Amino acid sequence: MDKFSLDRDWKFYNGDFELPETKTHTECYMAAKAGGAIGAASPDFDKSDWETVNLPHDWAVYNEFEEKWGPSQGYKKRGKAWYSKRFRLDESDRDKQILIEFEGISSYATVYLNGSVIGRNFCGYNSFVVDATDMALYGDQVNDLVVFVDATQIEGWWYEGAGIYRHVNLYKKNKLHIAHWGVFVHPIRKTVDVWDAATDTTIENSSYENKNFRLKTYILDKEDNIVGKDEKEFSVAGGNKIEVNQSILTYSPLLWDIDAPNLYTMVSELYENDSLVDSQKNTFGFRTIAINKDNGFFLNGRHVPLYGTCNHQDHAGVGVAVPDSVNEYRIKLLKEMGSNAYRCAHGNPNPEILDYCDKYGILVMDENRNFNSSADGIKQVQDMVMRDRNHPSVVMYSLFNEEPLQGTPTGRKLAERLQCEIKKLDATRFLVGAMNTGVTTDGGACDILDMTGFNYITHTYDDFREKYPDMPMLGSENDSAFQTRGVYKTDHSKNIIDCYDSEAAPWGNTYRDGFKQVDTRPHIMGLFIWTGFDYRGEPTPFEWPSIGTQFGIMDTCGFKKDAFYLNKAFFTDEPMIHILPHWNFADGEEVRVMTHTNCSEAELFLNGKSLGKKNVDKYDMADWFVPFEKGTLKMVGYIDSKEVCSDEVSTANAAKKIIITPQNEFVYDSCDDAVIFNISVVDENGVSVPTADNLIKFTADGGEIIGVGNGDPNSHEADKAEERHLFNGLCQVIVKQSDGAENVTVTAASDGLESATATVKSVANENKKIFIPSVNEKYIAKWRQAVDLSETRPDPNVKIEDHDMNTWGIVSVGSGYDDKFKNVTGYGLYKTTVNINENDNFIVFRELTGNEVEVFVNGEQKFKGDCQWGRKVEINVSDVNGDADIVVIVNSTKADGNGGISKPVVITD
Repeated sequence: MDKFSLDRDWKFYNGDFELPETKTHTECYMAAKAGGAIGAASPDFDKSDWETVNLPHDWAVYNEFEEKWGPSQGYKKRGKAWYSKRFRLDESDRDKQILIEFEGISSYATVYLNGSVIGRNFCGYNSFVVDATDMALYGDQVNDLVVFVDATQIEGWWYEGAGIYRHVNLYKKNKLHIAHWGVFVHPIRKTVDVWDAATDTTIENSSYENKNFRLKTYILDKEDNIVGKDEKEFSVAGGNKIEVNQSILTYSPLLWDIDAPNLYTMVSELYENDSLVDSQKNTFGFRTIAINKDNGFFLNGRHVPLYGTCNHQDHAGVGVAVPDSVNEYRIKLLKEMGSNAYRCAHGNPNPEILDYCDKYGILVMDENRNFNSSADGIKQVQDMVMRDRNHPSVVMYSLFNEEPLQGTPTGRKLAERLQCEIKKLDATRFLVGAMNTGVTTDGGACDILDMTGFNYITHTYDDFREKYPDMPMLGSENDSAFQTRGVYKTDHSKNIIDCYDSEAAPWGNTYRDGFKQVDTRPHIMGLFIWTGFDYRGEPTPFEWPSIGTQFGIMDTCGFKKDAFYLNKAFFTDEPMIHILPHWNFADGEEVRVMTHTNCSEAELFLNGKSLGKKNVDKYDMADWFVPFEKGTLKMVGYIDSKEVCSDEVSTANAAKKIIITPQNEFVYDSCDDAVIFNISVVDENGVSVPTADNLIKFTADGGEIIGVGNGDPNSHEADKAEERHLFNGLCQVIVKQSDGAENVTVTAASDGLESATATVKSVANENKKIFIPSVNEKYIAKWRQAVDLSETRPDPNVKIEDHDMNTWGIVSVGSGYDDKFKNVTGYGLYKTTVNINENDNFIVFRELTGNEVEVFVNGEQKFKGDCQWGRKVEINVSDVNGDADIVVIVNSTKADGNGGISKPVVITD
């Protein structure tokens, strides 16, 4: 298997086209045939003036905020759009299977290749694969891949973005191959030291003859040592597939755990007649999971409370088209907080997120978007499981979220059906439904899955436990507390809320109360806080001019709110203490000072003077009310009367200097990798200024600025810009590396401040992507051709009768010699109509073949000449505007000669 990236150089049109009217019989006939798509889906459609974009791409994030588009989608217009990528495949690929994988498109998508539909998808969250094998063209011919995206279709009540917002990959496989997503590794612990890395491999034979094969499978540790292997021989009938089950014993492997996420690689090699015809590598881990109605969740036999967050996909500046490195940045922040679990809200996530959860040791609730048992609904569930079932981080699948039918008999049947479909593909994970009503209703879905998920409704915890004492319980969505980063006085008139954990949604809890509700009930296996990060859309608790939520423990840039440290105190045992607020207030103003700590006592000092030591309640924390006085506020944490940690804040003067903090030490070269640069300002003493709102202007060398943000939920500044105001002292710029640049350098400047520059090195990536280049030309692919050669020269002005589909065939040209001229002599005629615009100057026949060839444009002869050895011909059409009739007459006078439009025909400027 060879994998390539199709991410670069797509043509994009923001909007839709009216289909051309099919007025004639010929037009209707041709449109009804394979390859006959009309309008923008047609290979002949002129896409030269469309915008060029790279993927991932979210067109909605470019739009202005407008109140008329409503709060759910963040006041951004979505709509419909078209994408097109034209590319070539090698002649050597002709006998291979060609697959195209879309990791995610928002929302509904129709995929065309060379004028035929090759796939449709009705979910904005699942990855899906289309088989391009039968419609693909090879050699000099150009493939026209077109995707129509209908983002007027709404699946969520949050910002969903619009477009091909994840990666697109192309796979080339031999006829005998390992099926896509066809390897499933599910280790089984046999004894204390012995594991069976049970592996199910689906072998697919897309040829039409029987094949014998040998499957060699082996496990590599991180040093590439083989630690287990197996081989089996089978046969598979033509056009069929077979599943091969292997038992691969491994001795004393390192376990995958949240604290030590050890990973192994399963290598699958497929041989036919001792020749390697396909191979795949799949990362996996050895671990056990279990749940208990009384004691919750167990990982590798160890009780692990789930300290999780729910997370949407978008990030400041880039919308849902989030670079891989930015997703890694977000996962690392959650891990730093002590979170050990990640809920994909509310749909199948970007696959790279699961890679990072594997890498850093975070348990995942993988969630299905649509509660639906139609063929499309079942396919979405199947795609989720097939794609994600090798990730050791994935420990449960969520079938639904807050569905109105969840407490009804209909909801029960839907859940049973989806459960059945999942278990067919993966019976090793637990199944859950995230419920906000109906948990104690008879006949609903609450008690038929492996556990019941509770979205808020903490008041039902005990009633449910009494009614269903044997049912494991999970806080699948908790809290919905509000905070505006850097704000310490609530002002609803300004749509801002303080960071003292003082407010939550009517249906939710503060962080402190929400944690207490679960922590004091050991049978509840954990909680998933809503949310890890602020997100665009659903601007609760306010609406316009707010454009994003304030639920996040961090804002949309990943800047930490004080809630980060509050939850870290709940989640971790390593002594820590955090003091809030900052220390910039008016003289004499009474300020509430609060601690977030896992220590039992805390003492507060102002300019070296103790303001008292207090016992810290595990859930409520402790606070002081202090008249403001410039200087330094320090807080010390104690355990068993011993000082174990401290934190301090100091009064900042006016901002003097910009500070840039890159979030990566390096960036991968020529991989479309990106790096985050976080921006702050300090005074003359190097003290951060927490209230600064300066406008910062950016320039980038060695990269392209792809987004800016500051985490302000009320800001209407553009996401795509080269400047941004600080919000409470912070802003962010994201830069994508340019191919070949040795470094990515960002400079930040602002009036009255000392500017700053930061540089990140570019390094080579051993897993460097191979990008398939685009071909940006206008092709004339569809022609009418006289079915039979004639002995006499045909009339170039011949009229094709509208009803005549039999003496005039529909053909594509440019793929080589025309078989009509094989071993015969005579005249052949090709005819088409193309649109010539003011920028088109030439029609270029890359190769015409025949003893004598004539070319006519609107009845006028433009070329006549000998082309028996093949000849490139350029026709000047600068004097033509609008539809033009093109006729080519080929005369072959030798039976052993060749003829035809043997290479592609293009229109150039």
